Amino acid sequence: MIYLLISIICSVLIGNLLYIFKKDSDIKILQIFLGNYFLATIFSASMNNTPIQQIGFFEIGCGMLTGFLFLVNFLCYQKNININGLSLSVGTMRTSLIIPIFFALVLFHENISLPNIIGVGIIISAFIIVTETKKFHSFLWLGLLFLLTGIGESSLKFYEVYGLDAKGSYLFFLFGSAFIFNLIWIIVQKQKLHWKSLGYGLILGIPNMLTSKFLLNALEDIPATVVFPFSASAVVILTILADIFIWKKQFSRKRKISFALIIVGIFLININL
Repeated sequence: MIYLLISIICSVLIGNLLYIFKKDSDIKILQIFLGNYFLATIFSASMNNTPIQQIGFFEIGCGMLTGFLFLVNFLCYQKNININGLSLSVGTMRTSLIIPIFFALVLFHENISLPNIIGVGIIISAFIIVTETKKFHSFLWLGLLFLLTGIGESSLKFYEVYGLDAKGSYLFFLFGSAFIFNLIWIIVQKQKLHWKSLGYGLILGIPNMLTSKFLLNALEDIPATVVFPFSASAVVILTILADIFIWKKQFSRKRKISFALIIVGIFLININL
């Protein structure tokens, strides 16, 4: 459980760091992610204790595919914010937890109790309530965001089940490939290196790498049907608390109702934990 909690804290830290960085009008977001993936690649390489000859095609292929999905999902997320607005985009990403839960139940035959099912349903309902459907302009882009986010998170469970006990190798190929794809995208856009943005990215890379590392550790002991909804909802709650106590934000009644439902859902999915 401690691994899952650390992963959640790191995930919340990522969002708040991005919020701070975006206040600087002089930043280049792609280069922040370039620095982020660079540092995460270095960290994961230092964690790798697996001999090169033991690293299989699955570690390489799954890591590279997930790294590509991470970057493409971010770009799709940015596109959805422009088309559909922030609220609907975030709501879509959070409800995508249905995909890894579905895979865990169907492919990996993980058990889930009735209270857990009700809790997951309440959490998903809370995300739907908080989503402003009036801004629903593009089914195609939202559907793509939903699939990319869900498949990207599911890939962590696939590796935990089918991969070697070599998380350092997997994370190295994941973040390394994301770094290369990110760099190619910057070159295609003909952007010049922006050192301040790269520096922000190096800071961001620490919690980003730790989020994936500890989430993988958590999946070894806790069913994915619990890990993913708990993680998604806990991140939302802690982000709300940060908004209230750090950023002094105010929320509508609809958002307060959805937040209350999330708390109830978290309680239910932890009954059999």
